[in-house]
Amino acid sequence: MVSNAKPGVQERILLHLLDYSDYKSSVEVPFSLSQMGIANAVAIARSNVPRAIAGLKDQGLLIERQAHVKGVSRKRKAYFLTDSGMNVAEETWNELRSFPLRCILEDGQISNTNLGEINTILPFSMRSVDIIRYLDENCILDVRMLSADLIERDLSKHVEKQLVTSLGDLPRLRHFYGREKELDNMCNLLDARATTLMIPGIAGIGKTTMASKLIERFMHRRNLFYHRCQDWEGSRSFLEAIADWLANIGDSTFADYIATTPIPKPADSARLLIDALGGAPSLIVIDDFHKISDTTLHQTFQAMALGLLGSEEEIGLVMFSRSFKPVVPAKDAEGRIASLVLPLDGLDSDSGRKLLSSYEDLGEEQWLYIHGISRGHPLVLELINRGASAGAFHETLENYVTVEIFSKLSAEQKRLLSALSIYREPVPLGALAEQNLDTDELDSLVEQGLARQVEAEIYDVHDLIREFLLRSLDDKMKIESHSKCADWYSKAKQTPGFTVELIYHLINSNSNEEAAKIIVEDGRGLVALGHMELLGLMENIELSDIKLESKTRINQLQGEIMALLGRFEHAKEVFDEAQSGALELKNIPIQAEVLSALADIALKQGNLEDALSMHNEALKNFIELGDAKGAARTYNNMGYLLRRKNDRAKALESYGEVETILEQNDDLELISAQLILARSFLDLGETERARKHALDAFEKSDNSENQQIHARAQAVLGRYHAKIGDLDVASHHYSNALEAMGEEGDILSMVDITILLGEVLQDAGRVEEAMEHFREALIIAEANDLRMQIGELLTRLGTVASDKSRRMEYLQRALSVFRELGAKSRMKDVQTQVHNAVMGR
Repeated sequence: MVSNAKPGVQERILLHLLDYSDYKSSVEVPFSLSQMGIANAVAIARSNVPRAIAGLKDQGLLIERQAHVKGVSRKRKAYFLTDSGMNVAEETWNELRSFPLRCILEDGQISNTNLGEINTILPFSMRSVDIIRYLDENCILDVRMLSADLIERDLSKHVEKQLVTSLGDLPRLRHFYGREKELDNMCNLLDARATTLMIPGIAGIGKTTMASKLIERFMHRRNLFYHRCQDWEGSRSFLEAIADWLANIGDSTFADYIATTPIPKPADSARLLIDALGGAPSLIVIDDFHKISDTTLHQTFQAMALGLLGSEEEIGLVMFSRSFKPVVPAKDAEGRIASLVLPLDGLDSDSGRKLLSSYEDLGEEQWLYIHGISRGHPLVLELINRGASAGAFHETLENYVTVEIFSKLSAEQKRLLSALSIYREPVPLGALAEQNLDTDELDSLVEQGLARQVEAEIYDVHDLIREFLLRSLDDKMKIESHSKCADWYSKAKQTPGFTVELIYHLINSNSNEEAAKIIVEDGRGLVALGHMELLGLMENIELSDIKLESKTRINQLQGEIMALLGRFEHAKEVFDEAQSGALELKNIPIQAEVLSALADIALKQGNLEDALSMHNEALKNFIELGDAKGAARTYNNMGYLLRRKNDRAKALESYGEVETILEQNDDLELISAQLILARSFLDLGETERARKHALDAFEKSDNSENQQIHARAQAVLGRYHAKIGDLDVASHHYSNALEAMGEEGDILSMVDITILLGEVLQDAGRVEEAMEHFREALIIAEANDLRMQIGELLTRLGTVASDKSRRMEYLQRALSVFRELGAKSRMKDVQTQVHNAVMGR
């Protein structure tokens, strides 16, 4: 492998300008001499060109002047080499002529050459700077993906819209035989319109190779994204990866949504993804789709398939899967085709035979037998080519692989492969060496195609090989192997991903108590980081093997995750189990926390009486524990529920209890409860009491390191000043709070404060500014599925919109939202506003 670094930017600029030295005195110059032309030639952003050439200008190697640029209406800055610059450029070229590189020619042959001689073997002539631009990180030029037209198109781009490629762990394509017809079909369908393709095929049939070839066809034509699914990953890894890709393309909307939304909604994710790709020709390739166990991710792809219907953008979604089930909708409700299924079968006879390059005198009858038993399976044919017998008779492919391949491995090779197959992820040599395995055997296994070298010292096995190996291991061996994997992960530097893998291997080695201990300690942190796959791992723990306290806490965490996912009935079931365990343990804190969680679910389901009753029970526990924070939070919740029931007197009584707690405790952890109290008093018209608590919380939080709580205190103060008519001071507090909330990522508070700021502007007569703030908040609320806030914002837009038809549209949408939520009082308010709008009031 060539280890030389590619020539630097300044060297490439000199080579590029040397080709245009004849235009130094011309009135009209080629586009290539402009900033954008230079950026295209040396593969940097146009905004970086001035900085890149600054050193060359300081050395007197080039000059800058205004000139008429071909194809551009106005004069532009153009750059020319001076006489000394041409001399330096010539010297640079003489030094780089011998720069070593490798070239993959059109027939797949790899040739070692250098920059000065490569044009003698290329199918078309290329400038040296163009050759350097298309070199990969290993200094390899793949001519199969290039053409003279494509190079010219890249050089003549007038808009700075670089294509962005994110290929993750896509393996390099070694060879590709046959399947040109299937590939042409895919490309034609993707070129014709925005579409979704589903490519099913059995393990090892060549799905990843086909994905690689498909991406190759669209290289330099579209923005490309490749993602390989893993059965232990949640939706988060995919969503974060594609968000980074979109941000590099130039749209950070989806990245903002992911950063601020713990549980992304499939419909919202799909809509934002498709919107972000508007105007950006793109191809998204998903490999190993069958491994998806995360419902959110599954539903996101389904929503994308439907969302692409009728789109005029150049967007393609291609999913390779081992499953032949219709996992994405074939048609929409109107009968329009939403996705096409193109199954991938074995190679035809002629193409398959090319894989047996080591068999020079293979007879026709013998080949027909091999093709029949392998069913044209590329991986099996490669294994045969690398040494497996091709003469013995076997009834099935499985029997063939077992007898002719695995049975001929040495004991150490089998141990190595078994260890690799137990790990779910590629692992470094150290993980294998720790099991006292002879890692020198890895080179032989890689040569035979049984193991894969992912990076310099990181190895893996193909899924087909993993399946055969795992099937051959007995339960005792599996438990021992998982135990060794767990040992390695426990000693490795802990990351969230490694912690999840450690839990997985502990569970599968029957170390349920150890797994439970880690879940209890780190579970909430993992969930906060988006590792929802923890729920599936917890469901696999044999709870009868672990202590009651761990079992109870795991049930509690399971319930919390299910509640986050909206699976309220399942959440209630496991919360009930957690409650039973807490009662048996006489663990009052867990009892109180579970009751509060159940009360929150009851409120979301509209059962106010049940919610109030459970908060009452939780309150007794918090009081018994002397937990001031828990008691204050519960009193605030009860006050809110009583207000919903229009029982003002009892609500004030409940809030009075919070005041008593605040008088008796000076704990900074109570600031949140005090702010909720101040907001509640404002809603109830208790302005002076609200002012007292808002100022007190503001002063306490001013000395706190928690900037988020201080921002919330400013928001409450802003609301107070708005109530008393001091709009300028209110606007000041709201603006400061908004800025801080944006930095902290508190979306709900951001939306609420934006609504309040809009109301202040509306009261001040600045209607256009108010509408702008309401619209901004609506976008954020819709992206995070904040249904109540969506309804409130639509109502406010329906109040301030100047056009009657727009007012009606906003109010009707608000009415629909409140109807879905069952918010009857707000429905009545909006119905009154709709009536007034109809009457023209």
